[in-house]
Amino acid sequence: MIDLSVFLKNCYGINEINEVFNFREGRAKAFSIYAPNGLMKTSFSRVFQQLSLGKEPKEERYNRASEWQISADGEPISSELIYVLKSEIDIGAETDGISNVLVSPEHKERYDSVLIGLDKLKIKLLGSLQKSSKIPKSKLEQQFCEDFATKNFFEAFIAATSISHEEGFESFRYGIIFDEKTQAILKSNEFINKAQEFSQRYQEVFTQSGTIYKKGIFNPTKADVSFNTLSKQGFFKTGHRVQFEGEEDSLNEAELKEKLDTINANINSDEELISLKASLAKNAQTQAFNDLFEHLSSTEIEFLLEQLKNENVENFKKMLWAFYIKTSDSYTSLLDLYLNSKAEIDLIEQEAVALVPRWTAAINQFNDRFVDMPFSLDIENKPEATLGKEKAKLIFTFKDGEDEVQLKRGEIKTLSQGEKRALYLLNFIFDVEERRLNQTKTLFIVDDVADSFDYKNKHAIVQYLKDLSNEEIFYQIILTHNFDFFRTLSQNFVHREMCLMANRNEGSIKLAQAEGVNNYFIGKWKNNILDNSTIMCATIPFTRNLIEYTKGTRDQDYLKLTYLLHWKEQTEGVTVGQYIDIYNRLFGFEYDSSNADCFYTLILNLADGISTAPVVDGLCLEDKVLLSIAIRLKAEMFLIDKIRRLSGNPDYWCDKGNQFGYLMKQLSTLEPNSSCLATLEKVSITVSSNIHLNSFMYEPILDLTIEHLSKLYIEISNL
Repeated sequence: MIDLSVFLKNCYGINEINEVFNFREGRAKAFSIYAPNGLMKTSFSRVFQQLSLGKEPKEERYNRASEWQISADGEPISSELIYVLKSEIDIGAETDGISNVLVSPEHKERYDSVLIGLDKLKIKLLGSLQKSSKIPKSKLEQQFCEDFATKNFFEAFIAATSISHEEGFESFRYGIIFDEKTQAILKSNEFINKAQEFSQRYQEVFTQSGTIYKKGIFNPTKADVSFNTLSKQGFFKTGHRVQFEGEEDSLNEAELKEKLDTINANINSDEELISLKASLAKNAQTQAFNDLFEHLSSTEIEFLLEQLKNENVENFKKMLWAFYIKTSDSYTSLLDLYLNSKAEIDLIEQEAVALVPRWTAAINQFNDRFVDMPFSLDIENKPEATLGKEKAKLIFTFKDGEDEVQLKRGEIKTLSQGEKRALYLLNFIFDVEERRLNQTKTLFIVDDVADSFDYKNKHAIVQYLKDLSNEEIFYQIILTHNFDFFRTLSQNFVHREMCLMANRNEGSIKLAQAEGVNNYFIGKWKNNILDNSTIMCATIPFTRNLIEYTKGTRDQDYLKLTYLLHWKEQTEGVTVGQYIDIYNRLFGFEYDSSNADCFYTLILNLADGISTAPVVDGLCLEDKVLLSIAIRLKAEMFLIDKIRRLSGNPDYWCDKGNQFGYLMKQLSTLEPNSSCLATLEKVSITVSSNIHLNSFMYEPILDLTIEHLSKLYIEISNL
């Protein structure tokens, strides 16, 4: 991809943008865009996020019809080409990349081709095992592997096939015998002591004279449930009676009870047998065992009791599995195919494990580059994840002195916003590695990735993005409202012609090449004060600060520049030439200083033009500084005039150091409910810090939009 063409109209707050991003050969394939908050960053990213999901962008707030055309090298952009790294922190779920990055595509393809036949036969065998064992399908494979002390199905399968084939296990159902509720009864003393006797007497109720029971169909438990239900539902109270097949007389409730007592006398004559019978009828699970128990002979019961002893039970489980497997239809086919394929499987697994360094580099890169994290990272299940057999499981190791604890991802509760964002970026690193391994051409849209990071970890992000720019198949558009981050990108790898500024012009957004990014004062201001009056005005705070640092606040030049930043008695007397003369002395220039025009008039005239201009280009730093100066000058002019009228002192001037703050207190005292205070508070909050500008204090004023300052200037002018 060389050219990316983007046209958007009414898309998530973007009224219109029409730009072409030309990723030129021989340069890092990355654009950076500085855009103040609320202008375009998140909206631009959301458009591409929707497209990456195969959906269309839209306008959500005003329900306007959206239009969009995005093409890569003249063709509509495909969803597979797009990856969006969002500004929001989201670590709730691992992305696909965090597991797929550990899978070598070459090895997985071979591995899957070998396993596909095994999987079909395995599924067939599991169906047979489920039918024989009565274990729920969802728990079957896990229980099977657990009984053979492995997580690998085929290891358990081979172990089971090595057990000698036993006969006579047809009656035993693993899922019924080893159900948790059934086991509570089978391990009880009453069952161990009375099982044989109970079985003998229980069998007699099916064969004795006058019985109403039929083995496998209607037993004492079912009889109790049936007749108790009839009684509870009022069947006998209405005069209904019960007549059994083969008998002439019908029975009322009392007669029925008498008959049942006679039939069940062999069991009911012993309290322990009564208790055991009740236990077996307690719930569906124990009733299932009761049904199985009906069909066991005394020999089988004796065998079962012996196998359920602690020293025999684990081997009994394995013998059951061996019996189920060897009596299934798919056993021989699966065994033959596995034995024939095992050598190939082992070879692929060995080769895959040897590739671990290719993806552990991503983990190491994170651990090395992101400093002062409270944890280090590793992958718990490397061999399984490498082949895609399991999802990769991150392990966090926290250390504090000699104390060390390992936690899984869902157990992490106490990360800071910066640490959460670092973890969020780890997902991005994995996704990138997956695309690198698959050689997937990708356009990365990166939305304010540096937020919530301290400076040392911002450098780690820049370094990683720089690494991406070296990949032939990767392209980037990096959006940020953080000017320091924007400047760092330009100093590291983003070519200066590909560093762009976003501006809103008459309802549309335009991108212009950034000027003076690395050192705005030297790059754009220092040598241009005569060519651009706005730049000349904007240099006042910086010039004044340097004089303050080198000569102090009592220096005459410092005081004269103070008259241009605060409304003083001497303000109207300062000329443009006087400022140029101060500038020449400080910086060693010989600019013409004969201009006798009033400087503050120049400031206000320029501010009037900027505040009403329909189009603003570039970074607008000089425009923003000038507007800030003009806003405070006009605010102080208004305050002094207001205080003069309220105090009755027409000659009042403020002689305090913190002039604007002092004037605000004076007005609040003289007129506490003044309607003007709300507007003046905006001035205090918005612009005061902007008029003390040095090379380390760009960001507060840069993050203010020119529209906001223009609106405030007009508002203060209307006072």
